Amino acid sequence: MDRLPQELISHVASYIEREDDQSHLGFLFHQKMASKLPPYATLSRTWQLAIESRTFRSLRLKSHELPYLAQVLVGHRRLFLSDLAYDIVLPTYDDKACAKFETKEDMERNNQVFTDAIHALFQFLKAWEDAGATMEPCHLSLHLSDVYAPMDGRHRGLEKYEQEREQWYSKKRSDLWRHRYEHSILRLLEHPQLPTLSILSSFQMSLYEGRIVEPKSAVRLANKLSGVRTVALHLSDNEKKYPDIRRQSRYGLATALPTLSSPSLRNFTLSFYQLDPPNNDFSPMSALLPSEPLVDHLSRAIHTLSQSFSLTSLKLQDIIISPDLYWPSNPSTWPAWPNLRHHDVEFHMATPDGNWYFIRDPSQPIDDDESANDEEGIDDDESAGDTDGPNDIEGEPDSDASSSSSWRPDTFNERQEDRQVGNSPGREFRSFPSDTYMNPLVLAIARAAAQMPKLETLSLTSSIRHPDSDGFDILFHAPTHASSFDSEPGNAVEARLYWNVGSWRPQKEVLEAWHEAKDALQIKFIDMKDFRPNFSSSELQGLYGNE
Repeated sequence: MDRLPQELISHVASYIEREDDQSHLGFLFHQKMASKLPPYATLSRTWQLAIESRTFRSLRLKSHELPYLAQVLVGHRRLFLSDLAYDIVLPTYDDKACAKFETKEDMERNNQVFTDAIHALFQFLKAWEDAGATMEPCHLSLHLSDVYAPMDGRHRGLEKYEQEREQWYSKKRSDLWRHRYEHSILRLLEHPQLPTLSILSSFQMSLYEGRIVEPKSAVRLANKLSGVRTVALHLSDNEKKYPDIRRQSRYGLATALPTLSSPSLRNFTLSFYQLDPPNNDFSPMSALLPSEPLVDHLSRAIHTLSQSFSLTSLKLQDIIISPDLYWPSNPSTWPAWPNLRHHDVEFHMATPDGNWYFIRDPSQPIDDDESANDEEGIDDDESAGDTDGPNDIEGEPDSDASSSSSWRPDTFNERQEDRQVGNSPGREFRSFPSDTYMNPLVLAIARAAAQMPKLETLSLTSSIRHPDSDGFDILFHAPTHASSFDSEPGNAVEARLYWNVGSWRPQKEVLEAWHEAKDALQIKFIDMKDFRPNFSSSELQGLYGNE
């Protein structure tokens, strides 16, 4: 068998199923299966190389497993690795601590463990670079996929988690669950000491649920990757209880982002998750600094980064923006995006200063949204014994308020806190663009598009929560770039601008600016009722499986 060419053996090996087929279950019911590949690696040297090229192509690693990987991933195996997912495991805690808010000491310890795990990984990868010819520059993708303690939620193990949830529901167990650490922010310490890496082509961080990482720390990591071409940061902006924490976190990200600009960066994605208040009567928290209540530092920082000469694709998701993202008021220099080809933004319904981009549809009766089953008061059981949890005058968690020296469990009233931050009751009536706030935004986009000579696609979308809304979409497609809204797909010879905005229309100045921005532009207002897909029973089965 060793006489057969390596290419032929590798081609044959590519047809071997890695694990048992689960397609009949639907992806929601897929389970982790043992690999079926290792036995084939024992057949011969050529089969070993063929199987290992698949086995070591994509790995997911826990931080405490790094020394083991250093022993196993040697020699030619390093050349096979193209995707590495890294989970950082924090110190565990006991059952009593499950019922206590994290203390300042807990946070400091977690910061140090998080930092040590990052430094260990970067030193590990730097050693590969120093090995010289064993690695090719800029070929590896790194994904920081999770940070957790073994007692966090489902990380306890499914069986233990379900048992303890049942005990908690029956009031036989005290547990704060995610509320124990939801206001804790992990910070990277000693970042200047991190080595600079050149072997990474792509870096992704997906930490917007569960444990939260400081956004500024995420950018500092990306800044240590000298040859990175793609950066995708999925972070959290969902702090609602402590305004100062959120504002400083957002401002920290704004100060760090402009430093990310590098000659190698081609694609940048930022998801800055924030849940719009389901209670549309609620006044959202301002995300701007009290000392500068009219300055949206984050939108301005992204605006600066987006003009990087090397950048070709910018994607923003789940983010609160202002017109400054596209065209700051009184810019010191004329903005220009020399090489940007794709600019896609999914924005939230709220504005950075605490207003709304959307109002009630004028055609909607005022009482249509009053079926939310609101209970204006809070009953005695709901308010009794409630505490806001750790808090001090600076908005930072207070170690004294949740001292682990006390055996008494901390309490948390989720229903009451949801009301305080607008998560309940559900009153979702905002679906119609506000002229006051929407027109300046869409005008800024048109002005920016005029300075994007290589623009191929641009989108501005918002997922409106109102059940009867078809959303909000503005989509630009350059000639030859197809759109799902094209009446004749494959025959797009002119630039098109599609508006899915219901019955709302932008002011005349906006449309004029778009015509000035792009030659021979077709502007079309569409009705989503003409584009709603119909899923077949077989397609639905593929999504959810047989029940």
